[in-house]
Amino acid sequence: MPVKEDTKEEERARGYYELYENIWKDLVYFPVPASTENEEAVISYENSWMFERTYGGSYGHEGTDVMAGINQSGYYPIVSISDGVVENIGWLEKGGWRIGIRSLHDVYFYYAHLDSYAEEFKPGDVIRAGQLLGYMGNTGYGKTEGTSGKFDVHLHLGIYLQTEEIPEIAVNPYWFLKYLENNRLQYAY
Repeated sequence: MPVKEDTKEEERARGYYELYENIWKDLVYFPVPASTENEEAVISYENSWMFERTYGGSYGHEGTDVMAGINQSGYYPIVSISDGVVENIGWLEKGGWRIGIRSLHDVYFYYAHLDSYAEEFKPGDVIRAGQLLGYMGNTGYGKTEGTSGKFDVHLHLGIYLQTEEIPEIAVNPYWFLKYLENNRLQYAY
């Protein structure tokens, strides 16, 4: 019996599956450490993948928002969920102060709406899983750099893959965050 050759669609699907599997290989820590000093410093999140957003037009939400139980900008620490390298940092109109980390397996982890950074990162800086990146905030949704207060304090986490043909493929972070819930660092805050 002749061996069936894979169709182009099957090859493409296998390639996407392998890219998706790379995310699991990179995951180490939940991005918001647990507080050892304040039991009210809780967080929450839901599967808000592709929920409508309307700032600057109507579009689907490409991420998961980790909401602060204490609505205070600069209070909650944000750590890298993986090893990697800083690819992007600075202000974006929608994302506010953000940092993007390219992982060892070519996954792009996007942390947005930060209040501030832990240090003066620059593109090319090596990042270790669990390293403090900055502090949760409510920056963004403004053309003016530094705009804040347009929404509640939270971390927007985005995960993106890329292929030679498609430079940015958004992936739902919710299930990866659920997986990482049991891998939260503990910080005194």
